[in-house]
Amino acid sequence: MKNKLIRLAELIQEDFPEKIVAAFKSNEKLSLTQRLELVNEAITFHRRRAETLWLQADRKRTPAERRATAQAELAAFVFAYLTGDAKEYADSAIEALHSLGRQGEVDLIKSLCRR
Repeated sequence: MKNKLIRLAELIQEDFPEKIVAAFKSNEKLSLTQRLELVNEAITFHRRRAETLWLQADRKRTPAERRATAQAELAAFVFAYLTGDAKEYADSAIEALHSLGRQGEVDLIKSLCRR
């Protein structure tokens, strides 16, 4: 499970200024509350970034905006996983992986939903 969350954190990490990957790799375990706060910051960051990119492109979708939106969706899935609601966010996480060109990692989402 931990390696799967680290892989998702790596996808979320890009462009995010905080060290989200370290939060899942750390030997000093962060509390669940601290991890949830960090993942929530990532969701907010990527959503704002997606909105900014969308507005800068005259309200047109761009590859960068799609990437930021997908990263926000993956962060939302991780948040849901940590709170026990992963299955409800699985479809959007799978779509996000497709948007990121990571179709091979769909099994990662499915296996996390089985837990």
